[in-house]
Amino acid sequence: MFLVKRICKTKRENLWEVASLLNKICGEYEDKGRSEATIYISGFSTPAKEYSVTAEWKQESLKPLEFKDVPSQIKSKLSSKLMSMIDFYEIEFHEIVTGEKLAQRNL
Repeated sequence: MFLVKRICKTKRENLWEVASLLNKICGEYEDKGRSEATIYISGFSTPAKEYSVTAEWKQESLKPLEFKDVPSQIKSKLSSKLMSMIDFYEIEFHEIVTGEKLAQRNL
């Protein structure tokens, strides 16, 4: 099991709109079977070095997403709107530690 985080850096005035767009994008993927995402912001009402919006979700495996599998709303509208409102983004991948994985390592 993996935790995936998409972190979008933006300006203060765009923070909530970026959060709304990420929420819509994640909703499109959830409609296609991806697990529910949590969306959160940093730097507006919390101390932070910069303004960011993060979407995170869990998935069983890491595999590339085929372009044909990207929901049409994302391809036609949501992605370009999001990219116009952010400075840059990064994606982080984390393996989730479980009791089973620890036992496999005799830990």
